[in-house]
Amino acid sequence: MRLIDYFATHIVPRMYRGKGALHPAETGRLTDDVWCVREYDVDIFFIRKGDTVIAIDAGYKSHPGLLSGCRALGIEPGEVTALFLTHADPDHAGGIDARLEDPFPHAQVWLGEREENYLTNVWHRKQLGPFGLKNSVTLRPSYRLLKDGETVTVGGLRVQALLTPGHTLGHLCYLIDDRLLFTGDSLALNKDGGWCFFDLFNYDSQLNIRSLHTLRERLDLSRIEYVFTSHNGFTDDAAGAFRHMDVIPDLKRKGFVFDETAPYDCFAEE
Repeated sequence: MRLIDYFATHIVPRMYRGKGALHPAETGRLTDDVWCVREYDVDIFFIRKGDTVIAIDAGYKSHPGLLSGCRALGIEPGEVTALFLTHADPDHAGGIDARLEDPFPHAQVWLGEREENYLTNVWHRKQLGPFGLKNSVTLRPSYRLLKDGETVTVGGLRVQALLTPGHTLGHLCYLIDDRLLFTGDSLALNKDGGWCFFDLFNYDSQLNIRSLHTLRERLDLSRIEYVFTSHNGFTDDAAGAFRHMDVIPDLKRKGFVFDETAPYDCFAEE
């Protein structure tokens, strides 16, 4: 097991028990056209329009709940025709690692062009003193790259890639049909609105804050019906999703709980 995988599945659960930092939506139907499968602390999203099904992110490597979760939603993984990765971290891209059986065999995989630098180890995910923490995901070579602002049409769905560096340097948000915004790990959400994502996981939190300002300026918030985060559920208050974007939640503060409704430990699945 690579160090970054061990950190994600063994260290993070111990560090954040009781902090209320991680509160993904439960597996199910979220809106008329959006479903999700929860894997531990992260959601994989599925969007359907007519006969077209696409996915946002792919979850962890070999998570046992992916296929059963899809079946519970009435979604066959084989009918997913496009899969858009917000970034290459193992909890978002691990599910389609090239060394594993592909759960989405007919899906064209899309990734931000800058994010590819983590796959090729041109960039390290984190710098720990003199040591660079390498990404642990390998993708099949058929993936395609997206430029900032580029729009891809899949069936009847229009998907626009919006570069939001900070959590990673090539992180993308996705705007679908100008009304559904998927923010990956750029925003954390609780009942008071949206915040800059948690500092420990970010490559550069101040860069993330600047990216959120740029993102908000690029969007017509009046047209956005829902904002989805990967680790903190979703909201129908698009303006509120950016309410506290300048603030990094202080999870190190004694007694601080980011979301009092969050499970004590997202990784303790039954």
